Amino acid sequence: MLLNEFETRDLEERVQTELRFRPDSREREHSLRWWKRPFRLPKPWAVYALDEVSQEQIEQTKDAVKGCLLAVTRPGERLYAMDWDHCAFLFDPRKEEEQRSVKLPDGDGKYRAAFPFYYPDGDYYFFLDEDFRFGYLGHPWRKEIWVFGAELLPEIEKIAPSLGWQKLR
Repeated sequence: MLLNEFETRDLEERVQTELRFRPDSREREHSLRWWKRPFRLPKPWAVYALDEVSQEQIEQTKDAVKGCLLAVTRPGERLYAMDWDHCAFLFDPRKEEEQRSVKLPDGDGKYRAAFPFYYPDGDYYFFLDEDFRFGYLGHPWRKEIWVFGAELLPEIEKIAPSLGWQKLR
């Protein structure tokens, strides 16, 4: 289900408040990666660098991460998927039909609300439990994945090496 503009803004405010997210488009050198943390996450949490990821590994990301999300959600439980400052969805990770982009009419024809990808390819992509018990946060220009939550973190740790992710913290 695509969230409307007000629901999306409410979710963005919640991410900014609870995770202290401050979007920043200025790139920094790799060595300055920790100069400014983009999130303040509840423990436990980890960060993975995506510097050495191959195209094949990028293509494997969707299925691998979806498997992790399925492992930590119960049937009928829904998650948020957000393309920061664009659109957000509430979806069941077991229902493929809820994980598709949506075409909506607008003043000039059609507007496409894109379901976020699991690999940050230019935008901030977030996948969060409705109660913020766990989350999977993609940071595009830092080429990082930030993960939090006692349920999700062990699942991500299982797949990270095969996807070429390097644990930073």
